[in-house]
Amino acid sequence: MRRYRLLIFVALTSFAFAVPSFAQPSTAPENDPLYMRVVATPYPPEAQILDGAGHRHSAYELYVTNWGKTPLKITKLDVNGKDDEKIVATVSVSGKQLAAMFVPATGDGAKPNDPALKPGETGVFFIIVDWLPGQDDPDTFDTAITIEQHGERSGSGTIHTAALDVNQDDPIVIRSPLSGKNWLAANAPSNTSAHRRAMLPINGQPHIGQRYAIDWIQLGDDGKSFSADEHDNKSYHAWDQEIHAVADGKIVEVKDGIPENIPNSGKLAVQMTYDTLAGNHIIQELSEGHYAAYAHLRPGSIKVKVGDTVHAGDVLAHLGNTGNSSEPHLHFQVCDAPSFPASEGLPFAIDQYTYDDYKIDKSSTPALTVKSSHPMTKQEPMEDELDSF
Repeated sequence: MRRYRLLIFVALTSFAFAVPSFAQPSTAPENDPLYMRVVATPYPPEAQILDGAGHRHSAYELYVTNWGKTPLKITKLDVNGKDDEKIVATVSVSGKQLAAMFVPATGDGAKPNDPALKPGETGVFFIIVDWLPGQDDPDTFDTAITIEQHGERSGSGTIHTAALDVNQDDPIVIRSPLSGKNWLAANAPSNTSAHRRAMLPINGQPHIGQRYAIDWIQLGDDGKSFSADEHDNKSYHAWDQEIHAVADGKIVEVKDGIPENIPNSGKLAVQMTYDTLAGNHIIQELSEGHYAAYAHLRPGSIKVKVGDTVHAGDVLAHLGNTGNSSEPHLHFQVCDAPSFPASEGLPFAIDQYTYDDYKIDKSSTPALTVKSSHPMTKQEPMEDELDSF
């Protein structure tokens, strides 16, 4: 499956934490939390609930800094979601799976990274937890970190982070911003999605506004996103499709006038900055603390202005290829502030749509075949789903 690029400017940074002033012990006792000089902080402040692929999930990040004087390696993460003291969600990872979840501050989030930290280094673990079948929602997540320290002060042990509360509210329910068939949910929620790793430090604070974002790309009957010249926007099935308001609400930000990129050319029409990252875009306030953000719109197609009140289903604009975009598609996210980068991404649920179980034949006569279709209610599409609206 081709991967699609947008709004993926990943930069990880270390954080300043207040720690007590004390000397390290001169010996290296095992399982001594004082000896394991590690700061580990889950983020964001509350985990959210995601309904997708027929069951419940939560996503959060764990920022880890080595405050000691010797290198260390994290060998295992154990996460337990607890309802009172009952475990209702759990994940235990080590080895290659753990390396795939870890990104050091100066590392590449697109590949596995050895979860080792030199003194002063910081890294991030990207965590998604699935509920156990038939269980209630957890109230908190407890994260246990197994650590090996090497060098002059070698030893091993396990530390526990502060409990992370789970927001018990269900995801906001919206209508689809698109209509038609064969919409691929590229970079949609998963623990390997490029959106999932798109951490941006804004004013010293980490943000992942795209934590649950989707890049909507429309496929043709041959399984391709275009039908003729791949360097012509008009060749793409998604290009110029209508973008609809996902709910009633007020328009709080509009950007227009950015020219379209030449698709799959490796070049962008304008330099990427904080203001041009999303290209031409609209941000709509749905309710307090919930914003719908529509990115990469066709220039001159936006039909609303700041202050307008819109209703679910209203046409807002047409789909284009502007900003940090490699080909025509709609980047859509729900977030907690009226900003693509300076916000936290929130899960959402689409009221009704059809999930298509599909395969793409890549032979000399490529074809997209839908093997079966399934009506979905109040779910968010997951990565590389094919959906119809």
